[in-house]
Amino acid sequence: MNSTLLCDVVVVGAGFAGLMCADRLSRLGYTVTIVEKAPAALAGTSSRNEGWLHAGTYHALSVRDRREAAAVAKRCRFGWEEIQRRFSECVEAEKGKAVAILPEAKLAESLSRWEEARVGHVRLSASQFGHIAEHVRVGADEAAFAVDDLGINTPMLAASLIAELRNRGVRILLGARILGRSDDLLHVATADEAFDLAHRFIVCAAGFETERACADLEIPPVQVRLWRSHLVTAPKVAPVSVFGVAPQQAAMINHGAWSIIGFNEDATLVDRPTFDVDPVIADRLEEAVRWRFPKADLSAARRTACVKVDYAVHENSVRSLNVRMLPVLDNAVVVLPGKMTEAPYSANVVASHVFEMLGQGGVTARPIDTYELTNQGS
Repeated sequence: MNSTLLCDVVVVGAGFAGLMCADRLSRLGYTVTIVEKAPAALAGTSSRNEGWLHAGTYHALSVRDRREAAAVAKRCRFGWEEIQRRFSECVEAEKGKAVAILPEAKLAESLSRWEEARVGHVRLSASQFGHIAEHVRVGADEAAFAVDDLGINTPMLAASLIAELRNRGVRILLGARILGRSDDLLHVATADEAFDLAHRFIVCAAGFETERACADLEIPPVQVRLWRSHLVTAPKVAPVSVFGVAPQQAAMINHGAWSIIGFNEDATLVDRPTFDVDPVIADRLEEAVRWRFPKADLSAARRTACVKVDYAVHENSVRSLNVRMLPVLDNAVVVLPGKMTEAPYSANVVASHVFEMLGQGGVTARPIDTYELTNQGS
């Protein structure tokens, strides 16, 4: 007979979404167990991105719908502030700020969006830009701005967060397989043992493994789309991080002696999670790197791919960067957090829902917490 472990909430997935949800729930006093299929945390997208701590700069402009763009940017700003405050040792701050490069033709619209989303920015004069101009090409039809985006050491951030979770008694099961579910028992096996997890609530934060995790958990499926993008890692190509916001431009963030460079608008639908590199797209990315960073040494460059996930109401709708918290049962939700920087915000949404469903003993409810909504259509 399997032994039984008790907890209030099971969080499936030890990427940033899962870790941050566990953070919020454990701070509310719930007992939490994290179940991760891989032998280490950050096994998916969380470890294969550029490592940006976004300040909303890019997404305020890149998302087509202006209202959605402002919402995404503000969620990023929320995470940007919290991560710097709580995990300052993990922020790879450089001298000066990062530089964003905008097309002059869209400058008025871009500045209006930045103001609406409260994105920090200061236009750089030619002399101010001079200290990096040797390494960065700016076209005659472009303008450069100092912005607040930063680099983040993602493994260090995860280690700090995991240490906090363990200090609060959060159980983290790595290399664990979900074998099925019956009532309030989740059947789990690790390399060493099999046991049951008695729980009150499930939070599925499995990223691009969401569909598989829903099947393993025997909860209603959530249809997600998978998007592959590409990265190039090269010896540091410029003294500060630089990114263009127009399509088909390079976006670079520095991490010590290395630069990780992505490609704007590089998101191709794939039917399965694959980190295989498309050489045609990778070649185009390197061309964009060479144009923006004329001194870049790509002889030692490494190409990688990343898979991200979104949820769309309609199959042919444009890619969505919206945070999603999808209740699939009275005691189970699926969370799609968007970017790493948005994880604190999406975790708040999840924690609020779990608290509404489970409550917390020892705390007096407000009168409104006991009211039942009636005549909702009136």
